[in-house]
Amino acid sequence: MTTENETGEGRAAADGATAGTSRSRRRGVVRRVTTTGAGLVGMLAVGAVAAFGSTGATLVPAAPPPADPVERVAVEPAPEVTVCPGPARLTDPETVGDAQFGPAPVGTESSLRAVVAGAGSAEIGAFDGTAARTGARALDRAPDADVTVSTVEDPGAGSVLTVRPGEGAAPRVAASVGSVTTAGDLRGLAAASCARPGISQWLVGGSTQIGSSTQLVLQNPGLTPAVVQVDVWGQGGAAVLSGGGQQLVGPGEEVVTLVEAAAPEQRRLVVHVAATGGLVSAYLQHSTLDGLVPLGVDYVVPGADPAHDLALAGVASIGEAVDDPHAPQLRLLAPGDQAGTAQVTVYGADGPVPLRGVEDVALTPGVVTDVSLGGLPAGSYAVAVHADVPVVAGASVDRRGEADPDLLHEERQYDRAWIAARALVPPAEDAPAVADDARAGQVALVPGTTSVLTLAAVPATGPAEDGDDAAGRLELRVRAYDEDGAEAGTTTVALAAGTTQTLDPSALVAEGSDATVAAVTVDVVGPRGDLEPVWSVTASAGHPSGDDGDETPSLLSVLLPVADVPAPGTVAVRASGTAGLGG
Repeated sequence: MTTENETGEGRAAADGATAGTSRSRRRGVVRRVTTTGAGLVGMLAVGAVAAFGSTGATLVPAAPPPADPVERVAVEPAPEVTVCPGPARLTDPETVGDAQFGPAPVGTESSLRAVVAGAGSAEIGAFDGTAARTGARALDRAPDADVTVSTVEDPGAGSVLTVRPGEGAAPRVAASVGSVTTAGDLRGLAAASCARPGISQWLVGGSTQIGSSTQLVLQNPGLTPAVVQVDVWGQGGAAVLSGGGQQLVGPGEEVVTLVEAAAPEQRRLVVHVAATGGLVSAYLQHSTLDGLVPLGVDYVVPGADPAHDLALAGVASIGEAVDDPHAPQLRLLAPGDQAGTAQVTVYGADGPVPLRGVEDVALTPGVVTDVSLGGLPAGSYAVAVHADVPVVAGASVDRRGEADPDLLHEERQYDRAWIAARALVPPAEDAPAVADDARAGQVALVPGTTSVLTLAAVPATGPAEDGDDAAGRLELRVRAYDEDGAEAGTTTVALAAGTTQTLDPSALVAEGSDATVAAVTVDVVGPRGDLEPVWSVTASAGHPSGDDGDETPSLLSVLLPVADVPAPGTVAVRASGTAGLGG
């Protein structure tokens, strides 16, 4: 019998009050109740029958029978639930500015794309006010297609993608949401891969200082209420939140709270969300203004839990100086009670790149630290962090745009992207030497944007000692799929240890074809040693800045790959004649 249930441990979210800045007056708490549908996880309950003998008032376990062989029992795979952010939204949508400096002079164009490979069925529904997710629609695969591709234009709220696996290998699932706004307070490209709900999520990014607004969005796609505990750290340590930082998120609800209402004037921000009673999804929407000039908007998505070894890819540099406020930044927090040191290594196309001042970063417990990555040559990089205490990490990248046409002086607009870090896990000693197309993740590309992959082979145990180059290489197979779900092209990328490479997925399309790439998958081919594949997709949109003939679009966001969750098709069962004792 299959039942739907949700469990979790944690603590929960902050009460909002009024605060915020921009040229418009911001409302303290925005609460939005919407829906989802069926529960998150299907669990198979296997019962064991126990025999007892009675002597007086005492129950005595019966003698165990001879050991029975283990039997492999097929288990129906549980549905896979993926939750997507809602479109970018103003902090206070009811605020109305004057005709010249309105906060939203143009509309926001949003879209959602879902991709499912493998057997099974899928449906997508929105947080629309009913826990049963009324209005959910099935995703149909085109005839002769290799994968299912579906696009939703202008989703009004967050969405839930539910995939019920069929026979055979576990399906590959990816979805993404993107919002493009070309002017106003929300100018920028806010995009993110959709993610699975959980009980603990670390959000590294954002700010609540003057000119910045950070919205915390909590989504409960299940059928039971979740109590959410929100903890916030800033440049001065842990913030004291009113009400203890707890928030109740009902089934099918999407709740939006202004972080600046509970923790104002935090130049550097890290938020932890922990849930009890149900699984939730969480993300931040961060936007920044310099007076009237927009400096970007993006989603801050969950990264790895505190770990000693972390990495991220997609840090872009145009050669900014160390003291340039728009140089890439690495953000670190050791949330425990012990001080430590983090060793930061930057990997480029030719290997590790020396960067003075970041080799060893002192970590004060509970204090959020930003490290400038200025001084790098122009290029795309991966960054690894190896610390002697558990840390969380993220990075930000700014891209310069055109001058604001509504201002008399040549004040440049910028867009900002936040990148979450993932944990580096060395392969087990008894792991097979050769991986048979081990999955390294997949990304659904945002419609209407151009995309570039940044692929890196990062040593999981840190850089080689004594300045020696890391040994080994990593081979990655990249496949591209078009909007009809057909495979559009494939290539194999060989990466030396500690190097990165960029790849335009549209280059995989056969010459003469007008196919548009909708999704990419990455697999590890052959032995990997202690090298970890770390990669991301940089999405771009909007008009180029026009500087020196540069045709790069001025809006950007970085999407992380969606990893597969192992889902065994069988469980081991042994008959037992005892109750509460292992058989």
